[in-house]
Amino acid sequence: MTTLAIGQFEQIAEMAMQRWGLNLTERKRQLVFNRLAKFLRESRFESIAEYLEHLESDADDDDMLVFFDLLSTNVTSFFREIQHFEYLEREFYTALARGNLKLQNRRIRIWSAACSTGPEPYSLAIHATKCLPDIDSWDFKILATDLSNSAIAEAEQATYPEKMIKDLDGELVKKHFFKGKGSNAEQYQVAKHIRDLVTIRRLNLIDNWPIKGPFDIIFCRNVMIYFDKPTREKLVLRMYNILRPGGILAVGSAETLSGLETKFQTVQPSVYVK
Repeated sequence: MTTLAIGQFEQIAEMAMQRWGLNLTERKRQLVFNRLAKFLRESRFESIAEYLEHLESDADDDDMLVFFDLLSTNVTSFFREIQHFEYLEREFYTALARGNLKLQNRRIRIWSAACSTGPEPYSLAIHATKCLPDIDSWDFKILATDLSNSAIAEAEQATYPEKMIKDLDGELVKKHFFKGKGSNAEQYQVAKHIRDLVTIRRLNLIDNWPIKGPFDIIFCRNVMIYFDKPTREKLVLRMYNILRPGGILAVGSAETLSGLETKFQTVQPSVYVK
């Protein structure tokens, strides 16, 4: 197994588009081959052709999610793209504190779409506790979703290597993380009072959504880069519809809604308001 044939890559790309909306271009062929080769060395399949035949003929949902994990990339970090958190503090939480923004029944709903292994929703929760000292008096909930089974499992465990939290403020780490002991001494788990603010679920963004909203804030960052324009446009419209008036959408700093049919108003690069 020295290469991934063009026809095989096209077959993979078609499956990825139909099931998950992933737009795999030719420049991803070597990356897909490298990941497939590593997977097949440890699997029961003798070749790419045999594995693709399995996926097309008798794979179940779990098999397809393993395949999705091979194609997707879970890159994340705590307080990634800090400008989005700064915007929330300045325009959302400060407005609440000054009484310039009124939310019915003191209800706040945030959605971390494509949450990967969890640092994004936990960062949102930590940030909220800082900006809302009386958060216990609010009906505050964060929904975190991802399609990847492995990412969801890590997010639920909420335990991260020391290298992922080494750049965070020391007082923040003491307040919101527990350091492991013994063989886990270099691991840090997010504290329960933060984990309790986050509900983690598996969700395919291009399927039907079993959620109604309305949300005040949606973070959908660094995922639309994998979608083609029609898929991005449809996703953005669905998110617009599930946000309350004045709700905030943050996308990745390398992403933009420019060129899409959308009613969102741009308020700063990669941040939009309904």
